[in-house]
Amino acid sequence: MRIRMVRRPHGEVDGVDLNRFEVGTMYDVTASIATYLMVGNYAEPVADTTPARVVPVDMATEIRNRVKHVSDKAAEVSRKRKRRETRGPR
Repeated sequence: MRIRMVRRPHGEVDGVDLNRFEVGTMYDVTASIATYLMVGNYAEPVADTTPARVVPVDMATEIRNRVKHVSDKAAEVSRKRKRRETRGPR
């Protein structure tokens, strides 16, 4: 079942660490986990039928950190390039 997180849950259900779920993110989860999260007002059902990107919940944080690292590096390179351009030739 597909859900979107609206509040950050805590604890564990059916062996799944709920701390890894992030607000605003959509997940495909089992019916029991979806029910638990929706009854607790942590999630809402999503009727979106487009294919979801499959990322194991336990890897979501690691992947997000990698993307942030790459984005930070790209921003740093861009800042250095702009500084060089504003200084002009030496």
